[in-house]
Amino acid sequence: MNLIILTDTDRIGNKQYRLSDHRAGHILAVLKLEVGDTVEVGLLNGPQGRARLESIDNDRVDLVCEELAVIPPPTPQVNLVCALPRPQTLKKILITSAMMGVRALHLVRANRVEKSYFQSPLIQPENQLPFLLEGLSQGKLTRVPDVQVHDRFRPFFEDRLNRLDGNDESSSSRLLCSTEDAGSLDTVFDPGAVRVTVAIGPEGGWVPFEVELMQSVGFKPFLLGRWTLRVEHAVTAALSQLELLRTMG
Repeated sequence: MNLIILTDTDRIGNKQYRLSDHRAGHILAVLKLEVGDTVEVGLLNGPQGRARLESIDNDRVDLVCEELAVIPPPTPQVNLVCALPRPQTLKKILITSAMMGVRALHLVRANRVEKSYFQSPLIQPENQLPFLLEGLSQGKLTRVPDVQVHDRFRPFFEDRLNRLDGNDESSSSRLLCSTEDAGSLDTVFDPGAVRVTVAIGPEGGWVPFEVELMQSVGFKPFLLGRWTLRVEHAVTAALSQLELLRTMG
């Protein structure tokens, strides 16, 4: 736990927060902090900085926030489109998306997605939140990715995606993780893009119709490498390569 995430429900006063769950346990048992010590904290969807440990009462700790500042999001902002995976894989993708600063995660129906996945309790936002918070804490970020589920493939790519981009394709770069003959990510990455949307398919891959439709709306295929990756590993690899290109540009 690299950052203690604080929420409105933890607030007990002006800049004061009370914790009595696993976060308090981490502060006391792992960090071994005492009254007067400080710890790195972040307000959910808000600023981050340090808080001073004001009091300890058994397994409960009270914190006073100090030195909070808003950290601006990086440019480009990254959106991730994934064919809805099995629940155990989705948990990992939720953690990784929050940990690596994804702005929005769009989970879409695809030909090779099991229909039963759309009945998983993990589709519900309240069940996603613990995994998103775990990712934020690990990555030392505070902004929760916007997670949306789309059960119709064509309408999402032909209509919904443009509206999410503000109908301004000139400032958006769309990238398609491919297993076919394609170049590396640096050959299609646009360093001037304000938003980058990366699409990653299901374990069995996109079917030809899906690839053709995505390419028709501006998605450019690229290869992550010579390996065949699991979905959660492809997500990490794609986000890592994008971060490298962003910092180099």
